[in-house]
Amino acid sequence: MKTTEVNKKLIGRRCECIFTGLMVTGVIEDTEENEHTIEVKVRFDHPHQWGDDLYNDVWAWGRKIDEFGTLHHLQLLEDKPDFQIMTVVFGEPISRIDRSVFEDVETWGVCSLQGWVNSYESVRFVAIDDHTAIITGEYNMEQVKVWLEKYTSIKSLKTS
Repeated sequence: MKTTEVNKKLIGRRCECIFTGLMVTGVIEDTEENEHTIEVKVRFDHPHQWGDDLYNDVWAWGRKIDEFGTLHHLQLLEDKPDFQIMTVVFGEPISRIDRSVFEDVETWGVCSLQGWVNSYESVRFVAIDDHTAIITGEYNMEQVKVWLEKYTSIKSLKTS
């Protein structure tokens, strides 16, 4: 990134920057400007160790006169959600799936479709009518989709 591209509108954007010779990801938290440099504060997605110290953020900086500094390594990342959305229209009412598939609580460990989906880490199930549900999750969505296709009747399934 060039020093002329830095502004307060960058705050909150995901980026990749250099830290101890490695490209790391994070979120821009702040910008500062003085007579000679422009700086961008990046909060890391995960702390990084250098020597005995653990770092949570870094200031990427660039000299205005010649662009020298670590700022020229900073790249903005595409803004995309950290989760997936699956819209499922079942071929039978969700209440019927609850009574038939989850009749044996011992087998599944839960008594409902919502309970089964919500048992997956980071995945949530919300019924929006008697045949339709919105399922969201950060990961595990492929496993949920495979299970739904195997054990339930599906009219349509759309992911985004």
